[in-house]
Amino acid sequence: MLLKKPIMFVLSLTIATIAIFNCPMIFATPAEDSDITTGITALLISENDIPSNSISVSTKDRIVTLKGTVDTALQAHKAIEIASSVNGVIDVVDTQLKLKGSQSLIADSLITAKVKGKIRYLYTSEKIVDGYDLHVETTDHVVHIFGKVAREADLDTVVAAAKEVKGVKSVKTNIKV
Repeated sequence: MLLKKPIMFVLSLTIATIAIFNCPMIFATPAEDSDITTGITALLISENDIPSNSISVSTKDRIVTLKGTVDTALQAHKAIEIASSVNGVIDVVDTQLKLKGSQSLIADSLITAKVKGKIRYLYTSEKIVDGYDLHVETTDHVVHIFGKVAREADLDTVVAAAKEVKGVKSVKTNIKV
């Protein structure tokens, strides 16, 4: 029984040594953290459907924290994707990124389903071409569409169709051609 404690100590010391010498440097200079924060903030500002003042970005030792409130889960996912894509980022903490609550959840779900149905109709009736990949979400009767289409004309067609759905207040997009 006396032998177990020294073996456990040596084993713990060995594991700690391996962890220390095999892990990449996690500390960053304030300038590196600042560059990461600036890069992510610039990318978020360039997104059409993410209000530029809705998310604040901070970085400590290359770990990014996103804080704020966005309208849709699509916006939150896109913000996390953008932050994760910046060179030097080790991790993105999103626990302080909140979704705005919808005042009309059932109506919003129905609008989303109707817009998706319209997009499917546009494709099956050959009003938009193959190669589209669109994601739709609605909050408080505002439709948000993310993704891509094959042609510029398809973008206009999709937006016009979404606006035709009864109950839609407005359509916000981040659709790439």
